[in-house]
This record gives sequence, structure tokens and C-alpha cells, in this order.
Amino acid sequence: MSSNPADEVAARKKREREENPIYIDRVDPKVLTGKRMMEGTYESELVYHSYCPSHVPRPIAWGEYEDEPDTWFYLCEFHDMVEEVPHPRTFVSIVAGVHKASMGKSPNGRYGFGVPTHLANVPNNNTWQDSWEAWYTGAMEAMYNFEKSTHGVDEELESIFEALRTKVIPRLLRPLETGGRSIEPCLVHSDLWPGNCMPDADTGEIMIFDSCSFWGHNECDLGSWRAPRYKMGRPFFKEYQKIMGISEPHEDWDDRNRLYAIRYDLLVSGLYPNEDKFHNLAKHEMKVLVDKYPDGFVDEDTSRVDSPLMEFRSR
Repeated sequence: MSSNPADEVAARKKREREENPIYIDRVDPKVLTGKRMMEGTYESELVYHSYCPSHVPRPIAWGEYEDEPDTWFYLCEFHDMVEEVPHPRTFVSIVAGVHKASMGKSPNGRYGFGVPTHLANVPNNNTWQDSWEAWYTGAMEAMYNFEKSTHGVDEELESIFEALRTKVIPRLLRPLETGGRSIEPCLVHSDLWPGNCMPDADTGEIMIFDSCSFWGHNECDLGSWRAPRYKMGRPFFKEYQKIMGISEPHEDWDDRNRLYAIRYDLLVSGLYPNEDKFHNLAKHEMKVLVDKYPDGFVDEDTSRVDSPLMEFRSR
């Protein structure tokens, strides 16, 4: 798949200009960051659109301005939208539809994505991994380091995060792929908060955009729904579980969701370095899990406590 299909885009744009289309674009003047963000947005939206063409603004191109070197853009179809939280049943059916359609279709069968993508301006660690535990550990480390870069070192949080990384993540994610259980990577949007999911003002159809896609555990996409600030939560979870069920072990679902939500709490904390409430929220949520799982992952056959990421690191 080409990252910048200029010839096809030029021909298509010529045809569409004759029909007076309206487009929106996103511009970033920072050289390396801007280039990576625009490429990542295009590639992510291109794949997500392929599984959900009626609900994702069609990606058109990304590239560099001819008259403004080192300024990069992403171009897609324009949709006027209404700022309101979508109805749970309608919205969840779209998200679950993407998960179902893409399940097991990772291009190499692994977890990750082919190019860097960004949550806000924060790069994701999309390095391909053989296990979900390994991928999510890397993603959490990257997000924690971002939060630390804006808030500074919190010695208490350092200790809590280390326990989360070495004890909690193996305890909650390794059982998904051990003990006779398995999951398959599906396409995860990874930024499904209300600001990226709005009804089209003309058609009423829900439009989903600004994806930061990767191939991962489907339930990870529900992490942002937990936050009260987004007014989603339980009704959305129930609708999703009606369609997709719950990954085994069922009894770990709520704690897995809490773990997935912490990544977004760290993101928001890092984006607002002058506010402590999100920092304290992330710390509190981590501590809940660390206190609950002090022993980490215990092998079901031998009752042996394993070291983190024992046999699950990327080959």
C-alpha cells in the first residue's frame, strides 16, 4: 500500500474539483513530527475507512505544501457534524462491526501497526509484537514516559508504575493468550471519545474520525469509555458485550478495562501539565490494580509466579 499515491490522488482531485467538493485539512508545520503525524493519520484512516466506509470521512491524500516546505497536510472529505454524544446502540454497532470484520486480519498476524500514529501529538509505540501483553506493555511505557516528561518525576508513581508494568499487566493480559485461551488482533481505532464520533449534520449518520489505529485486543478500544468526563460508560459497555461478548477470563473484564483506561488518563494528564487532577486520577487507578494484584501472573498449572513478559517478548 503506497503511503502517498500522488498520481491517483491528482486524477481524482481533478474530477472532484469539477463537482465543487468541500474538503477539510489538518496542517502541521513541525518538520519530522508533522510528517509522521500526517502520514500516520492518512494510513490509519485509510485502513479504518476500508472497514467502515459509510461512517469515516474518506481519506484523500497527505503530503507537503509546495509553497511552504516542511509544512505537512492531511486531506479528507468534509462532513459538517453535530457535537453530541452518539446513541449507544447505533454507535457501538459501528465499532463492533469494524472489530468483527477485521478480526484476525492483521497483515502479519501480529499486534501493532505499520507506521507511527499519534494520540493528540503523542506518538504511539506501534512496534509489531507477537503477544498482546508485549505490545500493551510497550504502549504503556511510552505513554507513562510522555506523562513524566510534562509533569516531572513523581517518586511514588514511579514505584506504582513499575508494579503495574511487572505485575498487573502480566496478570491481566497474559491469561488472554495462555491456559488454552486465545485472542486475535483486530483493527482498533484507539481514540473513541465523543470528540471523534459525531452525527453528520445533514444525514444523521454517525461519523468516526481521527483514528490512531493499530491491530490489538478489541476490548482495548473501550478504554476511553470508562472515563466519566466522556459521559459514555455502562450503557456503551452493555451494548458492546451484547454483540461481541467478553474475552476469557470473563471475571477479569472490569480490571482489564480499568487497565486500558489508565493509558488515556496518562495521556490527558500529560496534555495538561499544570493540572494535578488527571495525574492523581491515573495514580489512583494504578494503585487500585497494584494493590489487588501484588503477586502478578501465577501459572495456572504450577501456581508458579512468572517474571514479566517471560516468553512473550517480540521475536
